[in-house]
Amino acid sequence: MDDEESLRDLGKAILSTFGYTVLAASEGEGALEIYRGEKERVHLIILDLIMPEVGGLRCLEELLRINPDVKVVIATGYYPEDSVKAVLEGEGRGFISKPYDMSEMLRVVRKVLDK
Repeated sequence: MDDEESLRDLGKAILSTFGYTVLAASEGEGALEIYRGEKERVHLIILDLIMPEVGGLRCLEELLRINPDVKVVIATGYYPEDSVKAVLEGEGRGFISKPYDMSEMLRVVRKVLDK
């Protein structure tokens, strides 16, 4: 989920090239709607932290309410304060900075999926 189309397309292209199936959303409510309808197919969510309307943290809270074991990678160009970052990097979660580095993105995605 990312509100910036170019970053959403880049992330989708990187992951698709390496065999991942990607469902994309441009905002939090859309991402939540996709997850509610497809949660059996969704093994990982890459979630932009800074979003208009339903922000990344609020979306993460709702995802955790739906499924406390959901695997999430937070993607942002802004580094959250240490306490928030620690929560985001908890079990089944990861953190990747933007702009995306292909190797780093693939490493973090694989690490979180394997937890």
